[in-house]
Amino acid sequence: MIKVLVVDDSSFMRANIKTLLISADDIEVVGIARTGREAIDKTKALKPDVITMDINMPDMSGIDAVEYIMKIHPVPIIMVSSLTFEGAEETIRALEKGAVDYINKAKLNKETLISKIRMAAAASVNIAALGSKEHIPASSVKHTFKIIGIGISTGGPRALAKFLPELSPDISASIVIAQHMPPLFTKSLAERLNAECKIKVKEAEDGELLLPGCAYILPGGKHGKLNNNGTVSLYTKEEFPEQLYTPSADLLISSMAHIYKNKALCIIMTGMGNDGLEGAREIKKHGGYVITQSESTSTIFGMPKAVIQNNLYDEIVHLDDLGLRINQLSIRGQQ
Repeated sequence: MIKVLVVDDSSFMRANIKTLLISADDIEVVGIARTGREAIDKTKALKPDVITMDINMPDMSGIDAVEYIMKIHPVPIIMVSSLTFEGAEETIRALEKGAVDYINKAKLNKETLISKIRMAAAASVNIAALGSKEHIPASSVKHTFKIIGIGISTGGPRALAKFLPELSPDISASIVIAQHMPPLFTKSLAERLNAECKIKVKEAEDGELLLPGCAYILPGGKHGKLNNNGTVSLYTKEEFPEQLYTPSADLLISSMAHIYKNKALCIIMTGMGNDGLEGAREIKKHGGYVITQSESTSTIFGMPKAVIQNNLYDEIVHLDDLGLRINQLSIRGQQ
């Protein structure tokens, strides 16, 4: 049984979440809490497997509660938030503090909630820095890369906040990131990362020219593909109905492979599912290079695992080593 602690200052939301969860045979609601401080106390006492956490509560906010819980008793936490710009900003902060996922409060339903609870129960939240002993040695690389495509999902904001600030502004590559997120969230994520990084980080715009030493996050709810003239084009979800995830890492990375050939570097990181697998296949077919994040540092290992199982990778890299490795591969003479 997956033991769940429900935290919300609204009695209606607590009752609603509990009602939705009790219909699942493998989930048990072991407690409820009304404030962040009460959530901390009940986490210590009940040791839940997953917590659903409201953001705005009296006494202590959900963000502060997440930060404290991740220090004393790490447990997968799902934020229950509103899809406003303010709600997106607060949710990104909570994800950077260690929450694994979020649910739109206005669109809460049984199928989504139960699916996310089961996913969270399998997530790794106590990620240690393991050094380089598990880092699979690199193949010989004799050139620098001009484009880097990153596919990332669950656990992404925390991972991006770890390695992007380590990147040198001297890298010769442009970075384009497909992070599975809804609209508003990616703009907030880009702004937060830009404030912390040496390189420029921004939300990509349709037709924008990609510059070296800059990172572009595809807007939530849209797909992105690269063009021969060095620009990025954005597309609606409806234009690629066969794509399950938005933005699609497969679409982004496949377009990159066709244009940049062996100067393209693909990085598949933490997330559920296999988005990025076909993109990695195209990268290898066109002579490019593929890095996957290590299992021990992935919140959810699904996306990297799919690439590894199909033998489409050149390196497996720990999150703590990723910034340095990108610098090595993108600054002339650093390999």
